[in-house]
Amino acid sequence: MTVSEYFGWGLLVPAVFSICNGLTAHYAKGVLGYRQKNAVGEMIRCSFYLMLLFVTWGMVDYPLPLLYILAFFTKLLMLFPESRERTKKLFLINLTHLMAMALHMILIGLISLIAKEPMNELLQNPLWRIITVSVVLAAESLATALVLRWKLLLGVLRTQMDSAEVRPFMMFLWFCNMFLLLDSVLCTLIIEWNLLPVFLISSTLLMEFYLIRFLRHLFSVLSAQYLEEENRRLMEELELQNKTEEELRSKSDSDPLTGICSRRFVLEKLEVLMRMNRSFSLVYIDLDHLKWINDRYGHHAGDQYLKRFAAAFSASLRETDIFARIGGDEFLLLLPEFGEEEAAKLMEKIRTRLCEAFDPPLLFSFGTAFVPEETALTVEEVLNMADQAMYRDKRTRR
Repeated sequence: MTVSEYFGWGLLVPAVFSICNGLTAHYAKGVLGYRQKNAVGEMIRCSFYLMLLFVTWGMVDYPLPLLYILAFFTKLLMLFPESRERTKKLFLINLTHLMAMALHMILIGLISLIAKEPMNELLQNPLWRIITVSVVLAAESLATALVLRWKLLLGVLRTQMDSAEVRPFMMFLWFCNMFLLLDSVLCTLIIEWNLLPVFLISSTLLMEFYLIRFLRHLFSVLSAQYLEEENRRLMEELELQNKTEEELRSKSDSDPLTGICSRRFVLEKLEVLMRMNRSFSLVYIDLDHLKWINDRYGHHAGDQYLKRFAAAFSASLRETDIFARIGGDEFLLLLPEFGEEEAAKLMEKIRTRLCEAFDPPLLFSFGTAFVPEETALTVEEVLNMADQAMYRDKRTRR
């Protein structure tokens, strides 16, 4: 049956495939990074335009070139609600439209050869119009779904489509679209030449061959750029992460109030020295009068008292010595390669200087614990020894 107008259940086929194609196109827009304020509305809009176009073509035999032109503008409506990234959008529209046209015209030519029916008469039959357009819609949906699983290609499409290398290829895409649009005119003309479908198929396949070659070359160039940029970005992120970790570690290694070492840092160094079997002296220090200053003048004055003590005490130490605040008014001093008597003399000297040089005097009690190179002591035992010695010094000074 050859009629020019049709209305029946067969129109459900292109309608269903149009909806599927619209849904995959909507999902692809999201994956490619296009904002969609109203996701449901955008999804309906994408599906409705396509369904209206292809169902109408199944009903009415209007010229094939007009179908291709309307399909192109339908894709423009779907991708151009905003003006940004025009180059990327035009590239995607031209490429997908070109592939769809090529497949559609090859199908028309093949069916014409198999059915031994001229292409213009073939397109007057709504059955063949519905079959060919449905196959193209299904293939386009499947291709889109497969492309969305190709992470490298998606990365290239998202970041590299504004590159200078794309512009010459864009001109080629425009030329190919115009070439196929003119070829589609042959499908509508009454031409008494049996080899016309063969010519149409061959020219389309030849054009597709060169298109794929150019696409492969362009993809190799853009993917190299993308991987280089990704590598640079990852290196920058790694540097930033290392810097952040270093800053965090630096902060955790320092007491936030006084700026000297933290409890965690001095205990780690203490463990390292013991594992390495190095001798050292550990001094436990308790600063006097901090509670009295806090109660009388406030915590701000107490903080200033701690800062002043830490700065004055640090000025009397070697670079290899580790001075740390372990909490409140308590401090630890780690003296590598220092004997117990040497440590005690050093502390007495510092205490005398801080008492005489400051008003009010910076007074403190201390206790030392010496650890030889070979020892069975634990970190807790060494700390306890120095702590007990500090309390003995405090009782003696009273």
